[in-house]
Amino acid sequence: MSQLNKQGQALKPRRPTYWVMCLFVVVAGIAWYGSWRQPVNFSHSLKLSTPPQFSSHQRDTIRIGVFNIHGCKGKDGKRDVGRIAQCIHDMDIVSLHEVRGSYASNQAHELGELLGMSAVFAPTEWRWGRNDFGNGLLTNVEFSQMHQIPLAMSGHAYRNALLTSFRLEDKTVQLLIAHVDLSEDRERQLSAVTNLFLTLKTPAILLGDLNVKATDPRMRGLMATPGVRSALAATPGRGRDWVIMKGFRTVSAAVIDNEASDHAFVQTELQLLNEPNSAAPRSTRGQAKQASTARDKH
Repeated sequence: MSQLNKQGQALKPRRPTYWVMCLFVVVAGIAWYGSWRQPVNFSHSLKLSTPPQFSSHQRDTIRIGVFNIHGCKGKDGKRDVGRIAQCIHDMDIVSLHEVRGSYASNQAHELGELLGMSAVFAPTEWRWGRNDFGNGLLTNVEFSQMHQIPLAMSGHAYRNALLTSFRLEDKTVQLLIAHVDLSEDRERQLSAVTNLFLTLKTPAILLGDLNVKATDPRMRGLMATPGVRSALAATPGRGRDWVIMKGFRTVSAAVIDNEASDHAFVQTELQLLNEPNSAAPRSTRGQAKQASTARDKH
C-alpha cells in the first residue's frame, strides 16, 4: 500500500540514487587504483616451488633454455600453459620471461607442475592486488640463494634481473637471467645486466630476452670480450633472446619456432671448459647489492 502525504497524495518511492552513485565511485576508484602497475618488494626472498631432483649435476654438460612465454598467449591470441609446456623437452634449466601471476598461482609454477620441474616466480609488477608479471625459472638442479635486482626504469614497465648459482661437477656456476625493456630504459638496463655479468666469476651464464640483436654494436662489444661467447653464434633464426657464457662451449643449439608464444624457444647444451675458475671481485651477495645501488643512482 502506497504512503500518502498531508494532502492525501501518494508519495513516490525514494530511489537510492545517491547510494548507487557512491557505490559506483568507490568501485571505479578501486578498479582504477588496482590497474596501476606498481613495483614489487624486491627484498622478499624467493624459493623454489618444490625440491629439485638434483643438488648438483655430476656431469660436465647442462641443457639450458630461454623462453619468453608472452603470458602463455599464442599467435592465435589464446592463452594455453599446456602448449608452452609441450615446447620444452629434456631441459635442466629454463629461464622464463613475461610470466603472468594470478591470485592462486602463477604460470611458472604451473609449468613446473606440468613438466615435473622445480619453479620460481620472480615478479616485477604488482597489479590487481597480486604479483602480476615478471620472470621465472624452471630447474632440475638446486640453486643457491636467489637475489632479485631491480633495473633502472623511467616509466611503469618494471624489470628485474635474477642472480643465483648452481653446482656442475665440482664447480659453482653463476647464473644471471634478465628481461630488458624495449623502451627508452633499454640502454641503462642492458648496460647494468652486461656489466654485472662481466664481474661474475667464471663459469657463468647470462640468459634472457635482452631485446637487442647480435648486430647491435653493444653486443658486438660484449662478444669481443675475452672469454665471453654466445651459445647461438652459429645458430640461424636467432632473435633477441640470448644465452651468453663464460667458461663453456656450445655442444648444440637451436631456435625453435612455435605457435604457443610470439617468441621462439631457445634450447642449448653447454659443456664446461677444462680451465681453472677465474677470480671474482665480489661475492654473489655483493654483486647483487652493487647492481641495486647503481640502479638507485640513476
